[in-house]
Amino acid sequence: MTPVHTPTFSAANAAAVTNGLANRILIPLLCSTAGTRLGRRLAVLEYVGRRTGDHHQLVTMYASEGPTVQITVGMAQHKTWWRNFENPRPLQLRLAGVDHDAVAHVVHEGEHVMVVAELAPPADPPIRTHPAGS
Repeated sequence: MTPVHTPTFSAANAAAVTNGLANRILIPLLCSTAGTRLGRRLAVLEYVGRRTGDHHQLVTMYASEGPTVQITVGMAQHKTWWRNFENPRPLQLRLAGVDHDAVAHVVHEGEHVMVVAELAPPADPPIRTHPAGS
């Protein structure tokens, strides 16, 4: 008789399942009109994978000061998305209902990992020209 192997369900696997479910629920919510209020602490982060070229979206908590947005990566040893920013790379952030372009990089502080994004300055509004005689 062959022994039956039951896969183990680790904390990392549980976090991946929980994060996947949370992303599927929270991303549409944060991209709706409710996102203006909910997005004061939660951001939708969008980026293109450095090796695969695949588009990714995830929800993360953030803190901001001026044009700098800090994203602390909890349980970083069990996550891989942040490694895309070991070298500065572009990403998009939806913060409090507003989309921003940014460039992000990883900062290691001991065992802690943080992704720091610098928001691009807002684009100037188009210059309106008035037809002659107006």
